[in-house]
Amino acid sequence: MQSSGAPVSIKGLPVDPSYTVDVLPPAFVSDEPDTSFATRFVYRAENIIKSPVNVARWTPEGRWLMTGSSHGEFTPWTGLNFKFGTTLTAHDTAIHAMKWSHDSQWLISSDHEGVIKYWQPNLNNLKAFQGHKYPVRDLSFSPSDLKFVSASDDHQLKIWDFRRLKEDMQLSGHNWDVRTVDWHPHLGMIASGSRDKTIRVWDPRSTKCLATIKNHGDMVTQVQWNQNGRWLLSSGRDCCIKLFDVRKLNEEVTTFVTKRQVHSIAWHPVHETMFASGGSLVDKNKMQSEGSIEFWVTDSTRPKACVEGAHESQIWSMDWHPMGHILATSSNDKTTKLWCRPRPGEHLPTELGGLDVDERIFSDPVNHDAAEQMASHGKEAKPAISAELKSSTAKNAAQQSPLSNEPKTSSAADDTHRPPTSSTSLQSANVGRVLAKLKQDGMQCLPGLSRPLNLPGLNSLQRPPPPPPRQTGPMRNGQRPKSHSRFNPMQRSPPPPPPPGLPPSGFR
Repeated sequence: MQSSGAPVSIKGLPVDPSYTVDVLPPAFVSDEPDTSFATRFVYRAENIIKSPVNVARWTPEGRWLMTGSSHGEFTPWTGLNFKFGTTLTAHDTAIHAMKWSHDSQWLISSDHEGVIKYWQPNLNNLKAFQGHKYPVRDLSFSPSDLKFVSASDDHQLKIWDFRRLKEDMQLSGHNWDVRTVDWHPHLGMIASGSRDKTIRVWDPRSTKCLATIKNHGDMVTQVQWNQNGRWLLSSGRDCCIKLFDVRKLNEEVTTFVTKRQVHSIAWHPVHETMFASGGSLVDKNKMQSEGSIEFWVTDSTRPKACVEGAHESQIWSMDWHPMGHILATSSNDKTTKLWCRPRPGEHLPTELGGLDVDERIFSDPVNHDAAEQMASHGKEAKPAISAELKSSTAKNAAQQSPLSNEPKTSSAADDTHRPPTSSTSLQSANVGRVLAKLKQDGMQCLPGLSRPLNLPGLNSLQRPPPPPPRQTGPMRNGQRPKSHSRFNPMQRSPPPPPPPGLPPSGFR
């Protein structure tokens, strides 16, 4: 999208929260992935029956966020005010996977007993069948939605005919639990990751293994194809995230090294070069602690932004809103949290959720560097501040803070982006109070303006006259006489005079 012949950008917004209204959705700034780092905490969601949340998925239109817990419950959360709907007991055991079809008409889910269920968008359960004898860890639809694949702890993958509920074929080759699977968005290719530290790429028509990747040093936790169809992203407990090209799968294109074990990854739906990862630190006693969120861009091997302490435990699942402005994370700490982009000029760390939540975000504002560059390059273009404005600002600042005898100095960047503050600011909603304050200070013009302040009612602003004293007669026998000015419903007032040209009222 272009405006006045120039591409739209939000990097150059001044560092001030008032410019939040100028922040565009990610679809309008697809060439600026660093403006979509969701580092700002929005909401913390908890089920009534608290249990670890294993999976979180947005509905295709983005109106609801569906979560599946270890207690076997579906909990829908609205995407507008993040309030939960009716909790549904969907499975008898822990839910491990949920997947929407590409046409947004079906939802499939699996649990710890190997049961797979079909759901309509209104959460009406139509089918349920035993897919595997062991837990089904992941599910994925084919590009045509006619088939789907399931990954299980029985070391196998199964391809199912969605309409006939029949098993088409099995993909065997992994030597341990298959933890993740993803069908290529355009081609007939399936990628799977296992606990045996390998990634395998399959041909679903011939059940042949096209490639075996052994680049991870520990269990592969998740694999995901990029929307462009060329890149395959994988994460593992070896504290590495690897990027592969579909044309040469035996060698990784880039390796992203982190100090955390990575449990979940998610490509951004708009920026194809950006993704988020959820990991947890491991101490000397092999105990996993807090869960953190990191944001990456494929042109750098270091994270661009990080939310440390986002959860108290491992982050099992994360999913972007279809518009790309909100990130949902579900964790082993029995909570689901939502994150959005920070406002312009929002300096972090900031407290999460109030005084009862001892968590903080550690990140920089996404447009901090760009705003500083704009401030340094735009000094000459900005009109000079008049002497009258400076004198009035200094006078008002001295009146506002009588305890400090020395005037406060500010940097050039602050003068560039911040309006002058004074005790007679017109930002108040009570205009009458502002006008009274201006009149009291004896100011005839606003700071920085040479013309007199010509506002309605300013020059004639005065206090209303006091009410007249109440007239009372002398006291008689300790009581005052009744006032004749009070309304007496039994006493009739005299008739008004007749109009001119008519005879008086007593004339016949």
